[in-house]
Amino acid sequence: MITEEPFKLQAYTKTELALLYSPHSESATALQNLYRWMRRNEALMTELSAIGYNKHRHSFLKQEVGVIIKYLGEP
Repeated sequence: MITEEPFKLQAYTKTELALLYSPHSESATALQNLYRWMRRNEALMTELSAIGYNKHRHSFLKQEVGVIIKYLGEP
């Protein structure tokens, strides 16, 4: 029997988090999907900007992950 681990709120690389949301996709596709969902959610992007989100950073900080799951739900 396979049991899923509960989602852990922590820092993730962008690819890691994207793959949690799209586990059956290739990493590049999963990342594109996550970015698309984020861009389409204006409230999410506004809140990320307010806490200093840097789109060029390799990882999402724990606080940023918290904001993402607030709007997109847990993966």
